[in-house]
Amino acid sequence: MGIPGLSSETTRKLLGTVVLVLVIGAAWVPIYRTVTSGGIDLDPFRALGRGAAVETAKLLRNSGRIVLVDASFGDYKILAPTTETQIKAFRKAIRGTGLKVAAVEKAAIAPPSMARTGIFMQPGQLAKLLSQHPDVDAVVLFVGLAGSEEFQAARLKGSKPKLVMVANFEPYYKDLLASQSLQLAIVLRPDADTIEHKLRGSQSYFERNYFVVTPETVAQLPD
Repeated sequence: MGIPGLSSETTRKLLGTVVLVLVIGAAWVPIYRTVTSGGIDLDPFRALGRGAAVETAKLLRNSGRIVLVDASFGDYKILAPTTETQIKAFRKAIRGTGLKVAAVEKAAIAPPSMARTGIFMQPGQLAKLLSQHPDVDAVVLFVGLAGSEEFQAARLKGSKPKLVMVANFEPYYKDLLASQSLQLAIVLRPDADTIEHKLRGSQSYFERNYFVVTPETVAQLPD
């Protein structure tokens, strides 16, 4: 059933955008409650980007070449500023460290679905990304994986590069961290505060609202 006055293709894109906003909003509640008439409040995304940079620098001991992976939103580009802001804040925060950005890659997102909340890449992209950059020290993903099976085709345990996930929480992250397939996960806490970034500094907001998890601290993640 279409929308009067709109073509079927335009209707499809419009409905897809609405669904994507809803499914992402369900997972990023503290962020999407900050949407105002002037657009999306990007301060929480800046805080997340800066926090991710600090934790990645710790992981790599302030030295190494990294690849950043942004989401390619396609028809849903209204949300592009969210991940773009994270990456811009990340790059700014690593100035003065020994970290160097070797490349910024784009990963096409999967079609929106009410069955899964968040932004996730399409199947097969992780293997391609790692094959293109086998010699960097870390790949930082600002878009979630298509699924846990992506690792079976993409890499061997302990191989280069290290993988950092800055995305929505998925239960299988615990297994990936425990097996050291994933070296660092930065995911939203279930009890994240909706307005704290307005009341305190960005570092306090990041620490209050995100889990920072390594293979050694994986037990802190919920089931």
